[in-house]
Amino acid sequence: MTIPLPEPLNMLIGGLKSRSLTNFYGGPGTGKTNICLISALRCARLGGEVIYVDSEGGFSLERVKQIEPEDYNVLLKKIKLVEPSTFEEQGRIIRHLSKQHADMIIVDSMVALYRIEYSETRNGELKRLNTQIMEANRELSRQLSILSNIAREKNIPVVITAHVFSNWDTGEEEIIGGEVIKYWSKVMVLLERTGKMSERKATITKHRYMPEGKSAKFIIVDEGIKPAGFRIF
Repeated sequence: MTIPLPEPLNMLIGGLKSRSLTNFYGGPGTGKTNICLISALRCARLGGEVIYVDSEGGFSLERVKQIEPEDYNVLLKKIKLVEPSTFEEQGRIIRHLSKQHADMIIVDSMVALYRIEYSETRNGELKRLNTQIMEANRELSRQLSILSNIAREKNIPVVITAHVFSNWDTGEEEIIGGEVIKYWSKVMVLLERTGKMSERKATITKHRYMPEGKSAKFIIVDEGIKPAGFRIF
């Protein structure tokens, strides 16, 4: 099942493809959770069942009602919400997903609880620091590997989100999870604020067949998102 997204995202990345792990990443308030909610509701409207892993408490019933004011009660019955509170619990949930039926899986965010564990690790004893960080990275890789395998075996789309941080050396924003999350993500879309109210910019940084650097601007509105009046470039 391919899940179509609202324009301009659908034209930008070609929808959410089965057998693929799509990663929307960016700073706070760039539209990551909005896209996840829209994706879940669109899958449900097509008759699919969604497992939505919410590690940040971002799943908002009020926002769901804005997006689907008429049918939200019916559509919510097709969305199973799971809310881990630790990175370890997130791992247990993801390992159990292969035994559950789903037409799409969403993990928003993949790295929020990982980041908390990482920051706690940084305050530990120096001699244990590297070992603990390496184990956290290995666990992140295991979870992503499981999600990738589920996408292929169940022939479904998997959507994850991730945060970014500012690299002090380069001044550039980099994705939390680094090379591990880049490796397992087959499609990566960077979301950014443009400086205009409610306007965001989506840029492809990795894709199987779309060119990297291709981007589009969109506006967050009550009913979801809509084009910002600019063509994809």
